[in-house]
Amino acid sequence: MADRRLAARMQLVEVEDAPTATPPSRVQDNPVPPVPVLDDRASTRRALRRWWPVAVVVVLGVVVAGVVTSARDRAFVARIAAVPGLVHPLDSAPGPRWETSGSTLPGTVLAADGALVVLTAGVDAWTVTAHDPASGAVRWATEVAPSSRAGFESTAATCPALREDVGGLVLCLVQQPRVLYSDDSSIQEPPRIAVVPLSSTDGARLGSWDVRGAIVGIDRVDDDLVVGTLDADAHLVVQRRDGRTGDVIWSMVTPNVMEQAATVISASMRVLPPLVVLEGGSTIVLDVGDGRTIMTSARFSGLQVAALGDRFATWAPVGGGRVRSVDGTASYALKGLPVDLSADDGSRADSLVVDEGPEIAALDVTTGDERWRTRTTLDPRLLVADRLVVSGASTYGVLDAADGRVLWDVDTGVVLPWNPLSDGTLVLGPGTSPNGAPELWGRGLDDGVRYWSVPLPEGVRRVDAIGGTLVVRTENTLTVYG
Repeated sequence: MADRRLAARMQLVEVEDAPTATPPSRVQDNPVPPVPVLDDRASTRRALRRWWPVAVVVVLGVVVAGVVTSARDRAFVARIAAVPGLVHPLDSAPGPRWETSGSTLPGTVLAADGALVVLTAGVDAWTVTAHDPASGAVRWATEVAPSSRAGFESTAATCPALREDVGGLVLCLVQQPRVLYSDDSSIQEPPRIAVVPLSSTDGARLGSWDVRGAIVGIDRVDDDLVVGTLDADAHLVVQRRDGRTGDVIWSMVTPNVMEQAATVISASMRVLPPLVVLEGGSTIVLDVGDGRTIMTSARFSGLQVAALGDRFATWAPVGGGRVRSVDGTASYALKGLPVDLSADDGSRADSLVVDEGPEIAALDVTTGDERWRTRTTLDPRLLVADRLVVSGASTYGVLDAADGRVLWDVDTGVVLPWNPLSDGTLVLGPGTSPNGAPELWGRGLDDGVRYWSVPLPEGVRRVDAIGGTLVVRTENTLTVYG
């Protein structure tokens, strides 16, 4: 693949022509008879007849090379653009393109139908706005709830995101305030969350429905919501519901009590496609597709779960870890839990990266045989082009994902405010200028060479790749770089 950074690295060089050495002339002992001088046009015609095939071959070679390079470049861009969590390939150092109000809270920025969708709390209303990622132009804006009027009439909103573009449906959750003036019976009214489905095309409302009860968690999977609530006996009720209508796709109730105030046990629910993980008195793993129970741990076992595509892994303080098939059957043992990467382009689909505390190991994904082991205090963040980007404390760098070798690392001198990203060619990581101002550094994925540095706003809290767009957030602003 042609080096996408070549143009950025080229520099003008001034070259001086050296004098040409010419041997002294001398009279030949047997001079050659002079060659008759041909007419200029005749000479040109003969030269063209002699050399045109060579010229055609050269031109064709240049054209073919350009076409191949262009095709490879387009294929590279398309491949990177298809991986959630990676920035679309950058041709040069990025700069701020546009800015809007924003927040660092989860569920306030997502990609939908190619747009960057931002949820903001204004003076009068919570508003969902779809922007063109390149220009910031507003495609549509929809108010989903009134803003809070007072502490006891507070509202809150969030729009659960997926790692990938959510497509044609934006789902927003609005926490409804309790009734302010009522009789004693209505004070006991359970909490209520309104679900507001919006079209990603024009922001039109596609209906509405409510979630009521003691809500443990709500998360999105495809175009549906998985909802967890506690019943009167502290059992966890889990349902997958259609995002547009609220129709129940499947439902289950845990056989065990999942929350106990006396023992300070709180119930929780996490959606880790293709799993739903319930935690409380015990850990229960469900299939997100049909709600069936895959496995249940012993009470108070401290079981942890990681999704692995069509399989999953578990780890507990007693008994260690296991990789399991979709039916819960254990296959091979693990010393740690597989890492949860923010982006994975599948370049090492045959390996499983496991965090074992002071070491990172790569195992054969089928057999569990160890392929390499590296001692490092840095945590794996993302995998791209056979390179594992790692970071921790004030340092980030890259390991060769094939053999675990440390290719490079850099100590920024300050605690990293956010985790590094990549556009497939560069590592986009945090840095500081000589005067201590925040910067974005673009370093070669393979060599760690810093090709550029870009100033960032003061107070930057997050830098994310959302739908391939480089999004920089402070406490109250969102800036798109490109």
